[in-house]
Amino acid sequence: MNDLNKDLSKRFLSFLDTQQYERVQFEADMLGDIEKQHPSIIFYYASSIFLQESQKDKDGIHGFKGSESHEKLIKASDLFEKVYNSNNHIPSLHNMIAVSFRTKVFKKVKRLALKAYEKNENDVKLIEGIARIHFYLGNRKESINFFKKLYSLVPDKKEGRLPFISSLNYASGISQNEYMNECRSYAKLIEKNLNIDEDKFKFNTKTNKKVKLSFISADFKSHSVAHFLKDLLIKLDRSTFEIHLISNVRIIDQDGVTEKFKKLADFWYDIEGYSVNNLTTFVRSLNLDILIDLSGYTQGNRHEILAKRSARIQMLWLGYNNSLGLKNLDYLISDKNLIKPDEISIYNEKILYLPKIWNALSPSENYPDIDVEKENNSNFTFCSFNNLQKISDRTIKVWSEILKHDDSVILLKDHLGGGEDLRANILNKFKINGVKSEKVIILDRENKIVDHLKLYNKANVALDTFPYPGVTTSYEAIVMGLPILTMKGFNFNSRCGESINKNVGLEGLIADDDGDYIKKANSLKLEKNLSSKYGLSLREKALKSPLFDTDTFVKDFENLLKKVV
Repeated sequence: MNDLNKDLSKRFLSFLDTQQYERVQFEADMLGDIEKQHPSIIFYYASSIFLQESQKDKDGIHGFKGSESHEKLIKASDLFEKVYNSNNHIPSLHNMIAVSFRTKVFKKVKRLALKAYEKNENDVKLIEGIARIHFYLGNRKESINFFKKLYSLVPDKKEGRLPFISSLNYASGISQNEYMNECRSYAKLIEKNLNIDEDKFKFNTKTNKKVKLSFISADFKSHSVAHFLKDLLIKLDRSTFEIHLISNVRIIDQDGVTEKFKKLADFWYDIEGYSVNNLTTFVRSLNLDILIDLSGYTQGNRHEILAKRSARIQMLWLGYNNSLGLKNLDYLISDKNLIKPDEISIYNEKILYLPKIWNALSPSENYPDIDVEKENNSNFTFCSFNNLQKISDRTIKVWSEILKHDDSVILLKDHLGGGEDLRANILNKFKINGVKSEKVIILDRENKIVDHLKLYNKANVALDTFPYPGVTTSYEAIVMGLPILTMKGFNFNSRCGESINKNVGLEGLIADDDGDYIKKANSLKLEKNLSSKYGLSLREKALKSPLFDTDTFVKDFENLLKKVV
């Protein structure tokens, strides 16, 4: 590198450190075609684009700039690739991987990363990147193997561990004991880092006039968690309970649902941006009787304040259907269909059993009409509108046996905008299992919930994923009159479909194993007048069932909390 390039590199690095991203791009553009510059100049230029677009996202600058941002990030990825190919510059490949999670374009970087891994088997950034790419694409076995390799090299690494723990819920062949071992390993790292054994804080012994009940979540917005929570907040006995909502939703992401929740709360707190210690101190100052976490290990969680204990009683419910492995998390709210009495010991928390179902969905006032003429469609149509990442290899293998021997088709849905690479990966797995691509139709996201619900009218039967079944989508299918076929599970998370079907009288559509699932699906194809048997009568039955009976659910929930207090 000549002196000019050395000076420019130092200058550009200084600009990056002070977040002067446009200055880097301006001065680099003055040099001429960026692709003809020295690799170090190209690297800093690409880095400035990535960091600038990441900052915009952090600041909530989205909307019309979305497609422009995507193109800029694709350009940054191409430049990082050019630098990497010129001199095997591993940091460029690391950055290319980071960009891919913003663009959702993985095909090229996955190939480069796997090839680089052959010569860099102990590069932890590279291994973590590959693990996360496989996780995003739904390649659970590969993802878990790379995560295990990562944590064998850096057993004390806490950052980035939650996608690994979460992936264990999606993968077939992972026992609850194996899941708990990983949870407890992570919990010990967190608890050691937070030094909880040396925490001498004592809660105020003064009894509150009402039970101070708090919920903490990053999903007080247009999200499934909010739809399940709404009626509970409306109907809780306010002469007994004082409601505190602790929101980790970014201000820029708050919406109409957020505003409604603010009005339903006695006290509302925006805490996004608080450090762990500051948030713990603040929540402790509220002198809460019960703190219910709705996020678990999902995005936007604040599980560290549970680990430090921020309320007298701490519970997990609704947004994450498994244990967290934390010492200071007291209870996990379940129902009798989800955790068997002889399985209590394999969960870290004490189990609180609701008498019927572990959650109830707030019913809509205006469901779209059910199409009773759908059986006149030419092909028998299945649907599964679960998150595409829930579609395990085992699920695809079973569904392929159902689809490949006749003219039946299946509708899937890309709710989260997973990108073309995720879709292509799923379609390729069906192809490997003998299913023609035209028999698997992936629909785009609908902006309005009513338009999403209308899509169920295109199908005759809903198929559940396993071992990670649907919840919201199962409620939706049932209220839209579709019978849903689910699989028996082995723990809380994998039995959610069972509990839903049992609570609405669809016990006959719970398969014992893969063969039984295939048999039951094929039998449904042969049934006459499915719309008459289910359809409107299933909707009416569902709305009167524990699935949507929020009046009874709220009373059961209140009684549960009163017993604990």
